[in-house]
Amino acid sequence: MNKIVSVLVWLSLLVVASVLKAEVPVEIKHAVASKERAQSDKSRDQHRKPAEILALAGLKPGMKVVDLLSGGGYYTDIISRVVGDKGQVIAHNAPYVVNRFANFFNDQEKGWPAKFRSPQWKKNVVKSIEELDTINLPVQLDVALMVLFYHDTVWQGVNRDMMNRRIFNALKPGGAYVIVDHSAKAGSGIKDVKKLHRIDKQFVIDEITKVGFKLEADSNLLSHPEDTRDYIFTRDRQTRRDQTDRMVLKFVKPAE
Repeated sequence: MNKIVSVLVWLSLLVVASVLKAEVPVEIKHAVASKERAQSDKSRDQHRKPAEILALAGLKPGMKVVDLLSGGGYYTDIISRVVGDKGQVIAHNAPYVVNRFANFFNDQEKGWPAKFRSPQWKKNVVKSIEELDTINLPVQLDVALMVLFYHDTVWQGVNRDMMNRRIFNALKPGGAYVIVDHSAKAGSGIKDVKKLHRIDKQFVIDEITKVGFKLEADSNLLSHPEDTRDYIFTRDRQTRRDQTDRMVLKFVKPAE
């Protein structure tokens, strides 16, 4: 009996650690392939795998999504095309980011303001500039996405317990919270969050599950075993951009 239980536990872990090779919905395929997307964004698709990431998140037309720390809107733009006229995307950025990259966020012709005037974003994208630990999110969101920023919340002093609880409360039961980030060496905790801009995967899992989320998938979609995890991602920005070893974690808010 003990052997049977052990096998079942092992199999369940395999499911959690799998790539989740589910078929990418046609709506996501079309959004990623759109000729209206900026070429500078499309050139990064090969290594960022946005179609697979959003399929993992369970993105569908009509959903309400928050793109946390959306930066220039790489994911916001794709999500907007998927959720359509009946959906909504909150393009969020923290005041620190907006001030740090003021040239882009104030550029009326080529920056963030111009994106909100584009025909696509005018359909369903709304702006949010708020601190993560006091962010006001509408309830009944379907998906919350944070790409390559969780490590920054540590050295920037964000109260992550409050942040994660606010995200938990905003999601509807069954809603997904997806984290993508640069992986640090296992067991390193938060040692490398500022110097190397990396974070230990288990540390992230522990923090997010502590507030009530359940880990549904620990995917190797963006795995790079050859990455030694001892350098900052900007070192090879030109030659190996988007090719650090990255965790892809999907958490879900349990059904009530």
